[in-house]
Amino acid sequence: SLTFGEVNERANRLANGLGELGLKPGARIATLGRNSLNFAEILFGLIKGCFVQLFLNPRLLPADLAFQINDSEISAIIVEQYYAEVIDSIREQVKTVKHFICFHGTHPRMVDYEKLLSSASAKEPETELNLDDLGEIHYTGGTTGAPKGVLLPYRNRFAVARNILLDGFTDLNSSDRFMALQPLYHGAGWFLLPAWIRGATHYIVPRYDPEIALEVIEKHRITTIKTIPTVLIRLIDSPDIKKRDLSSIRTIFYGAEPMLVNRLKEAYEILGPVFVQGYGQMEAAASISILKKEDHFFGDPKREKVLSSVGRAMTFVQVKIIDEEGKELPPGEIGEVVVTGDHIMIGYLNRPEATAEKKRDGWIYTGDLGTIDEEGYIYLTGGRKSEMIISGGLNIYPHEVEQVLCQHPAVREAAVIGVADLKWGEAVKACVVLKEGQKVSEQELIDFCKKGLISYKCPRFVHFIGELPRTGAGKVSYGDLRKRYRK
Repeated sequence: SLTFGEVNERANRLANGLGELGLKPGARIATLGRNSLNFAEILFGLIKGCFVQLFLNPRLLPADLAFQINDSEISAIIVEQYYAEVIDSIREQVKTVKHFICFHGTHPRMVDYEKLLSSASAKEPETELNLDDLGEIHYTGGTTGAPKGVLLPYRNRFAVARNILLDGFTDLNSSDRFMALQPLYHGAGWFLLPAWIRGATHYIVPRYDPEIALEVIEKHRITTIKTIPTVLIRLIDSPDIKKRDLSSIRTIFYGAEPMLVNRLKEAYEILGPVFVQGYGQMEAAASISILKKEDHFFGDPKREKVLSSVGRAMTFVQVKIIDEEGKELPPGEIGEVVVTGDHIMIGYLNRPEATAEKKRDGWIYTGDLGTIDEEGYIYLTGGRKSEMIISGGLNIYPHEVEQVLCQHPAVREAAVIGVADLKWGEAVKACVVLKEGQKVSEQELIDFCKKGLISYKCPRFVHFIGELPRTGAGKVSYGDLRKRYRK
């Protein structure tokens, strides 16, 4: 464990130590490691030193790591000893990297992280932060194509922290105990600063399996959790969950992918009115809309309708739905979700054409299809534009089919894609993960869907799969499924 003061001192030492290595403000520094106690001091230390940070996904292949390091022109890498050999294997390929720094252990060809800190000054670094300067590079998850480097200014992290505190963690205080059940290098990292601003204690777990999570929640009386639906579903499916005392939990903030309403209801019955949902994407980092605790209501069909939404735009965020010509659509009509605010990206690294397509007149074109109702609730009707299925000239939105499939008592998860069809152009294929010990036939699921969907939206094919492929961020990789079942 570390106190806030100890983390602040170590962050100062890191910033000053990197300066003593010859790294100047604006230098680009990558970090590769699992969730650990070092995450906060590295995050804050690089901000204090006015460095640009790249958070590498530990699940990437060496070739993909090399691509991102070279594409970002990284000057130094701070790597957990666990991944030192991986970085060693691409050392000759990453020509811009001058310094390799190893933490949680040592490596003969790398600078010792703890020695670097111990030899550096603990004083506040003599740097001046310009909030509009480039502060972070994040690569997109690659669900819709090759990863792109998203350029975010320092201002972004502070704007996101404000948005989360104002609209999500509204009652967070210094008595709270916060835990992230997902990678800190990705979405959960945005929740670190809000928790620290309010003085909440941050508990860190390296893995996200239900047994570890439940033990930590019960033992340490965790009050606030950030996670993704995939992990939340695994948690509520755990046979141990009803044996544990989880009464300390006040808030569970989930996001990054849709949460099926029937599974959300199960979670609500077990854990109570603790849920908050956030919708965002890296280009409009972590905060577009919010479905608040009071919106998570069961028992009244009229109020339950909003559970299939992603809530309403955050206070400092504007959202609208537009058609193909860029005209704003009235409530209820399907179009592309576009967003603006002081938390959006600068652009994509080295990709001016992609930037011009994604960011227009200060608005981020999310690629997500949706509607807004009269009360301002946003409904994502079909995932991304690239995931929409067109069969016989008719649009089919995967999420709508997935919602129906997952109402079947044997189904744990489902992902729907379009596959080639000689007659209709595309046909609906469902990839289904069954609950443990459950059995159901392909035809039974197709017949089940016919009760809740118009015929052309029903799956023509059902494939049973052990696990859905996911990106490093935990999202279902529809691109991988389409490649797998292309024929």
